[in-house]
Amino acid sequence: MFENIEYDVYSQTSRSLNIAKNRIQVVVSLFGLAFALLIFRLADVMVFQNSSENNKPLDYPIPSSRADIVDRNGTIIATSLPTVSLYACPHEMLDLEEAAEKLSLVFKDIDQKSFLDKLKKAKKFLWVKRNLSPKQEQEVLNQGLPGLHFIKTERRVYPDKNLLSHIIGGTDIDNIGIAGIEKVFDEALRESSKPIALSIDLNIQYAVREELQKAIEEFRAIGGAAIVMKISTGEILALTSLPDFDPNKNSNPLSRERFNMATSSAIEPGSSAKIFNTAMALEAGKSPYTQYDARFPIKVGRFTIHDFKGRATYLSIEEILKYSSNIGSAKIALDVGKNFQKSFLERIGLLDTVSCELIETQRPLYPKNWSDVSSMTIAFGHGIAVSPLHLITVVSGFLNDGVKNNPTLLKRTNKVHGSRIISEKTANQIKILMRLNVTEGANKRADVPGYCVGGKSGTAEKLNKGKYSKHSNYTGFIGAFPMTNPEYAVYVVLDEPQATKKTFGYRTAGWIAAPTAANIIRIIGPMLGLLPSDSEPDWHKMLKDIQ
Repeated sequence: MFENIEYDVYSQTSRSLNIAKNRIQVVVSLFGLAFALLIFRLADVMVFQNSSENNKPLDYPIPSSRADIVDRNGTIIATSLPTVSLYACPHEMLDLEEAAEKLSLVFKDIDQKSFLDKLKKAKKFLWVKRNLSPKQEQEVLNQGLPGLHFIKTERRVYPDKNLLSHIIGGTDIDNIGIAGIEKVFDEALRESSKPIALSIDLNIQYAVREELQKAIEEFRAIGGAAIVMKISTGEILALTSLPDFDPNKNSNPLSRERFNMATSSAIEPGSSAKIFNTAMALEAGKSPYTQYDARFPIKVGRFTIHDFKGRATYLSIEEILKYSSNIGSAKIALDVGKNFQKSFLERIGLLDTVSCELIETQRPLYPKNWSDVSSMTIAFGHGIAVSPLHLITVVSGFLNDGVKNNPTLLKRTNKVHGSRIISEKTANQIKILMRLNVTEGANKRADVPGYCVGGKSGTAEKLNKGKYSKHSNYTGFIGAFPMTNPEYAVYVVLDEPQATKKTFGYRTAGWIAAPTAANIIRIIGPMLGLLPSDSEPDWHKMLKDIQ
């Protein structure tokens, strides 16, 4: 009896265990099936729909890696930093309205309604935000929205901000060069990891920009430009144009700040052009002591050519440059003839577009009809207009023993082979005359003790609707140092500077641009490794000895 009872208990227990086992197997099978369906769905979304569907990749630009840009000493001035960008695949989203609402909370510049419209119109791809910060990336992840994806990108960064803006130019949001060095060398920067070394010295660039900014503020000018060039190689150590911009920000490409006055403007050089006129006379066989009658103004139609502070006497070529005589300069031009003048200006490259890495350059402007009147006005810097880069390039050629080098923003490591534009004899005479113009002429404010500065200032009225304005002008100074063996050229120009008590009511270049250039030379001279020297030759004796 007890045995039958034990058997029944055992039999019931066994049946219960089998039922439980079968139920567990069913539950496990159901979970396995559900898991398999989930895996299949993920594969369908991530693999088949994203890769196989239509057998096409998503159509959006992927920013490429970009090499660094460095200054002549290897300091980075443009680099790319890794970042992420966010895009949406609307066909993967469960609720477009929810996505638009949450993303507008993360990114304050996204309008919920307009972004929702974009999501509805987009098929498979829509950029949401480029170059996210780590905080923004995490906030997006916290939303838990399907259909949002990150992609690794790069962001172009300029550590010095405005300092080199007109040289560097910048890139667009896809890291494609749109201006300046970034545009000119766009392909090289994208295809090679080797940095591009510029001729610019960051320390010199900073000093030049600071002094130019001070001058603009002091004389209430609306802008200005300054360039420092190494004479023997044509390398540009500093080039600045103010106002400028921050290439890290997407500013209006047509804004005034984007205009590069140093290379893109066409400015009448005023009396600075008398350096060219003097060299022309010397190349024509004249002596520095050849005299011209500068006693009386020259009447040309309804215009009169006169001197700012006339000497009312006969002046030698040396004195015409030293005292900046318009009358004497016009007489020189008439003496050598307009054909010789035009031929000479063509030979020195003043009538051709100057060659440089930047595409933002201005061709020279000059009269189609080279008349006697044009010849006389061009002699003292009116009727012809060139960029500051153009002017400093030609003058540097004069001071490089008469051999002109093309200007460059790239660091040069090989020997430069320039083209001769004036004789070595004329070049030596020009060096001396430029120094005497500072020590004895109208540009004494350009002198810097110990650095033997030479140069010439120039003031030119601005053209306004085809007419010259007496109330607005350009004031410039082209100089070099040390004149015993010229190594560096400096050009400074200010746009519409105003007179101050310090200038005694004058707003001419000798009072404004010349001292600004002196301030620059005083600061950068020691930075360039040039020690001040008190020794100086007898310039008048040297000039006579060249005869």
